[in-house]
Amino acid sequence: MIYDADTWIGHWPFRPLPRRSAADLLRQMDKHDIDKALVGSLHGLFYKDAHEANRELVKELKRHRDRLVPCAVLNPTYYGWQRDLAQCREEFGMPVLRLTPHYHGYTLADPVAVEIAKAAQELKMTIALFGRIVDSRGRHRLDPGREVSGSEVAPFLKRLPKARFLLLNFPDAPEGRPWDEPTCLCDIVRFTGGNGTRLPAQIKKLGADQLVFGSTLLMRYAKSTLCGLEVCDLSKRDRERILWRNLAKLVPEMK
Repeated sequence: MIYDADTWIGHWPFRPLPRRSAADLLRQMDKHDIDKALVGSLHGLFYKDAHEANRELVKELKRHRDRLVPCAVLNPTYYGWQRDLAQCREEFGMPVLRLTPHYHGYTLADPVAVEIAKAAQELKMTIALFGRIVDSRGRHRLDPGREVSGSEVAPFLKRLPKARFLLLNFPDAPEGRPWDEPTCLCDIVRFTGGNGTRLPAQIKKLGADQLVFGSTLLMRYAKSTLCGLEVCDLSKRDRERILWRNLAKLVPEMK
């Protein structure tokens, strides 16, 4: 069984994506034997009112909720986010809030970031942070996205010690959170490389119970991350933890 912590659907304004829809995502998941996925809308990064993208997402995933779990994307600098967050959780059943500060004009050091995260925590939502959405080496000059450093993330994590976090698309596990707690998990998508040595080293450093599988579909292909995991010498239990058990525990709606 495989649960994917990081997938997107929708259009990307800086290059055409060959696959964009929920149906496209499901076909890719079937190709790679991925059973379920957390899904966000790329439109939420660019709409003035990000919540319009959440409404679109729920509508598109309506017939696929057994496999595709929608994630909220909201801008805490936009008026009415409190109402929108409550609707995402209580009406739309979204268990995860994805924060993308560079696309919405704020930083994790700003009070609004902590405010929306605390509100999500009160609603029993997991908060997802991103090291990046796309590789900065191929970034369009009008793309506001940037690499998020560990120094930005660490103080934010410390201010929310009881919150549940997914740290997605980071090159390393950011400091600032005790890694013996199963409430702050990091995906492995950027832990591959080093001729197959980097991912085993990260697993040894952090422990299999702190990691989840994430592919970044449909922004990129899933095979490289799966291949990286295949070459690791892991017990069946540790492999299952990374592939699905850890995420199912952090986000019970995935079960």
